[in-house]
Amino acid sequence: RLPVALTRLPLIESCFNVHAYSKLGAAGVWQFMPATGRLFMRVGDTVDERRDPIAATRGAARFLGGMHDSLGSWPLAVTGWNHGPEGVARAVRTVGTRDIGQIIRDYRGSSFGFASRNFYAEFIAALDADDYRDAYFGHQAVVPFPRAREFPIEHPVGIGVAARLANTDK
Repeated sequence: RLPVALTRLPLIESCFNVHAYSKLGAAGVWQFMPATGRLFMRVGDTVDERRDPIAATRGAARFLGGMHDSLGSWPLAVTGWNHGPEGVARAVRTVGTRDIGQIIRDYRGSSFGFASRNFYAEFIAALDADDYRDAYFGHQAVVPFPRAREFPIEHPVGIGVAARLANTDK
């Protein structure tokens, strides 16, 4: 079971924008890169589940859980989300500790730049902003998440038909 707090990572990555696309090719609310996305979902010319918030969240849960298992802590796994699990493992080996504070302070890997070095702090700030949202932003009405519905189909249909049946666009 993963900590619920991890659901705030898309705030940092994309502000929960399903259409987010980075200049490096990351896509969706979780900002999966294509190669990493392919490990956990369908990513190709026809279907790109990185933009599907449900499929991408399932993939993110598997990826984060695996990073936690291999790196040994949530701070390292969260940092691995941005820097990559291999890069964080290299930082642990180089600095000789799993302490995220010491790694941030002492690790000088060439690709461990501003974004990677500050990613865990951004995550903590997002949690703080969520916990104390009324103090920071004043009282805001909480908008309930729209209910999702599934409609099983008995035979394949084209995307146009599926969109029409769902009362949406392609």
